[in-house]
Amino acid sequence: MTSKPALTAPDMRPGADLLAEGRRMAADWPLGSCLFLDTEGVASEAQYKRRKAAEGRIMQHAHIGFRSIDRTVAAMAELHESTLKRDVRIDRFGITLDWSMGYPPERRYTAGRGTGIVLTDPQDFARITNASPAAAHFGDFMLGLPGALHNVQAALVAGATSIGNMGQYFTFRLPYWDDDIATTEATVTALGLIAAQEADILVHSNLDDGFAGLFLDMTSAFGMMLIEKHIVEDLIGASASFCFGHHFSSPLTRAAFLEALSREVSTPGTMLFGNTVSYRGAPAANYASLASYLLADIGALTRTHTGHAINPVPVTENLRIPDIDEILDAQTFATRLAEHAPAHAALMDRTQIDTVATQLVEGGRRFAKDALAGLAERGVDTRDPAALMLAIRRLGAKRMEALWGQGALTQARREPLVPADWAEELDEMAADWVARAKGCALGPLRVAI
Repeated sequence: MTSKPALTAPDMRPGADLLAEGRRMAADWPLGSCLFLDTEGVASEAQYKRRKAAEGRIMQHAHIGFRSIDRTVAAMAELHESTLKRDVRIDRFGITLDWSMGYPPERRYTAGRGTGIVLTDPQDFARITNASPAAAHFGDFMLGLPGALHNVQAALVAGATSIGNMGQYFTFRLPYWDDDIATTEATVTALGLIAAQEADILVHSNLDDGFAGLFLDMTSAFGMMLIEKHIVEDLIGASASFCFGHHFSSPLTRAAFLEALSREVSTPGTMLFGNTVSYRGAPAANYASLASYLLADIGALTRTHTGHAINPVPVTENLRIPDIDEILDAQTFATRLAEHAPAHAALMDRTQIDTVATQLVEGGRRFAKDALAGLAERGVDTRDPAALMLAIRRLGAKRMEALWGQGALTQARREPLVPADWAEELDEMAADWVARAKGCALGPLRVAI
């Protein structure tokens, strides 16, 4: 690790001032209407999620990844109509936004362009929120980056009630942008604006995009979730909504993590993301991975419905940007699988799931408590959301887990109480490669410097 970072920034504005500024903006940037809110007769997606969870309905999330706004809007309308003809319902659409939206508006036009769409004003956002009667989810490159305030203002007036991604604040860095103070101030001000809305706006955090994708121990990941929840709900007064799944490959850990979440979080979750790292082969092979994680998710939601939508990722995801027919097939597959799921859920060993969930909760609570106490000992004002967020971001996942992870400290690292799936998979793949390479004649390697 590099030298110890400075955890405090005396020149940063106090979090209370930033939140107050955001709240003052609420009169000029109130939540607008959209097709989803009007059709469902709800004040927010959170209200819709609570209603459907009470009904026991498994909601479905579809992600759209086209580069064109026109194509995205057309695809949302077509998919919503086509799925209904198959007795399938897409409850929410996730929109793949371009990473350049993380910059302040004046920097976006000179920044490089990625593969997502760029929404520049409330009118662009409104085209998305009114493209279909399903909810629109703006998950990435909105919150947590220096363009946060502009993005949140535009999304709110367009009727968006699920905005993220808090997880990205802690881990994502934009090229040629090193001002973490400005990033923090923009994010906290935007959160103040969200908290001041009359409706319940979901502050989305994809845990895999944050430290959960870096911690070796899943109790650390759960503890970080508790810290994020504390920041968003206790210190800011908004509603924290969590997503996970990219790196969760084991059905046991997926079900146990959701069970643990249900014990600690009352706000409805956004979605259970697909286990995309398990897609490694041809589409036919990827259907096995799709069924594996979806069955675990549906079974867990059938027992304890947290409001999360399932996310059937098209089986071509690892090959190309999925097209409309491939998204439609994945959604159809998920609906049919949900019909089979109760019979499979009856065969699940709930004891094992509950045991791991308890480990996650107990270890996570200790991690969060130790981390907050340790940061306070290092001079961080843990009652100030901006100061706390900046300190965690600067400290980083590796240092945090080394300091406050709950596993026994060995010479190399802490032994995880609940090993992260991604770390175990990498170890298994490495061992498999070594076993296959053993006895093979390895040719010399020439390196040009």
